[in-house]
Amino acid sequence: MASNAALKSIDSANRPQQLMPLESSVQVAYDGRWEADSIDITVAIPTYNGGKRLPAVLEQLKAQTEMDSLNWEVIVADNNSQDDTVNVVRQYQQQWAENVRLRYTFVGEQGAAFARQRAVEIARGRIIAFLDDDNVPAADWVVNAHRFAEAYPQAGAFGSQIHGDFESPLPEEMRHMVCFLAVVERGAEPHLYAPAKKILPPGAGLVVRRQAWLQHVPRRLFLNHKGKKAGLASEDLEAILHIQKAGWEIWYNPKMVVYHQIPTARLQASYLRSLVRCVGLSRFYIRMLGLKEWQRPLMVPAYIANDLRKLALHVLKSGNSSQNISTLCEREHLTSSLQSPFFITRKVLQDTYQGFLEKNKEQQAQTLRWIERGFEENQFQLYQQPVYTYNRSQKGLLHSEVLIRLGIVHPQKTLLLPKEFMAVAETHGLARTIDRWVLRSLLLSDNDSTHSYSINLSEATICDPNFINFLASLLEQGHHKPGQFCFEVSEKIVKANPEAALMLRRDLKVLGCQFGLDNFQQSYVLELFHKDMVDCIKVNLMGQGKINKRNGLIRIQDKVKATQAPITLVAKGVESNQLLTLATTAGIQVLQGHKLAVPHPLIADRAASATS
Repeated sequence: MASNAALKSIDSANRPQQLMPLESSVQVAYDGRWEADSIDITVAIPTYNGGKRLPAVLEQLKAQTEMDSLNWEVIVADNNSQDDTVNVVRQYQQQWAENVRLRYTFVGEQGAAFARQRAVEIARGRIIAFLDDDNVPAADWVVNAHRFAEAYPQAGAFGSQIHGDFESPLPEEMRHMVCFLAVVERGAEPHLYAPAKKILPPGAGLVVRRQAWLQHVPRRLFLNHKGKKAGLASEDLEAILHIQKAGWEIWYNPKMVVYHQIPTARLQASYLRSLVRCVGLSRFYIRMLGLKEWQRPLMVPAYIANDLRKLALHVLKSGNSSQNISTLCEREHLTSSLQSPFFITRKVLQDTYQGFLEKNKEQQAQTLRWIERGFEENQFQLYQQPVYTYNRSQKGLLHSEVLIRLGIVHPQKTLLLPKEFMAVAETHGLARTIDRWVLRSLLLSDNDSTHSYSINLSEATICDPNFINFLASLLEQGHHKPGQFCFEVSEKIVKANPEAALMLRRDLKVLGCQFGLDNFQQSYVLELFHKDMVDCIKVNLMGQGKINKRNGLIRIQDKVKATQAPITLVAKGVESNQLLTLATTAGIQVLQGHKLAVPHPLIADRAASATS
């Protein structure tokens, strides 16, 4: 049967997993103290790009009532945000009550499940209360969470009463769909979510016992929610099911009231259909997880037959031409539920294959943690390497290339070069985040506003449709002129993404910034651009893609001259007298490399850095 692989995956996920200890530096990353289960409650807020939503949640947490007898903390788990989430949290930390810690952790691996897991692992509270960044709790939410935990010791997890705070009125035809939007209104009395009912609360407003989570929830859930593009959802239900199957009770607590802010965009047909499709595609795994092992093979054909029956009845009842949002969403859910066994089986096979391909998992995990800590503790550092005009041993400073280093705690080294961490960053979708950190740090700094810089961009950034708006905003906030910045993209990236590279160049030209091709080798790449669209070309004399033959350099120089465009040709990687001679005899007069100047910290006082 096609779903046998998926069933085996569920069996594997149910086996107890040893909790791997976090690196010791994580445990002391905030103020040197880390004691698990030492306080009453931890409020954990997983967030992605929540800079504008977080203030409402944090303000309401500041205003919690009846808290004098409680020892509690708040953790914001930043799941690789691209906005100013970190700055919002830092600002609130300055004004937060001294007796309640507001902590920040950066979670590089994308997905709400990873953010929740990190919060659980570093939490000090015996119970952990989750709020999404659009969940505004009532003023007594925290104290009612604590009271319920004390009154119901058998409850391993319990959910809130969640009201929808809709930006625009909810259409009457969609009221039965609010459960998909994490709206839970199940009356004014507490009740048990019985396993036989197969209903569980959502992760929004959920409270769990830390002990129950750590003992029974796998560190890596199968339904790792990485956004609707992954086709998955319900990772919160997966976690709760593990707790329930271990013998803990799951409850509904109506006194814990949360207001879920729901923008109008989430009531659009495109969003809702995508949402219910993800829920439907995840359904087979949730169904199987809720069954005993011997029941699963028997229930697979039964579920498929029942889903097929429901879909057929739905089509007969509503026809194929209905454009009613509710009808479209119901059909999407039924269709995706029918597809779910096959979708889950494919995911199992993909995950297994990917696991075989991965190498040096421990080292990659360590590097990922170093990157995360770099964001948490501001351990990234900007360096610069001068680029000189060079003529008969006389050199003049033209501009500087901005470089990045990552500070780490390690017995053998204290700084990582990009080649030691960027591959891991790219694998986990962090390259764009690092690019944005570099740009914020440089453009909003007090560095000499008259100096020019070149900055390398990752593939993720040039493919990011929001990058230009981000850059324009920084240029408006800072005191540098757009023409002082040349954004460089490697030839390899341009070849893989020619349309995105052309669009980036056009947008940069509108802003007034310059554009450069890095690690240039093949002349046809230059032909992709109009003659006035490339300002700088770099050839590498060392390392990957090197060109260390005089004829090769002359050939490239001839190609550049043939464009009749004012393109600056730079030879980088000038590491020795031999390479210096090679570049100069080939007629290249703009040089960069350790032979001329080693990279050094980019500091505000350029006069000091120029003499270092």
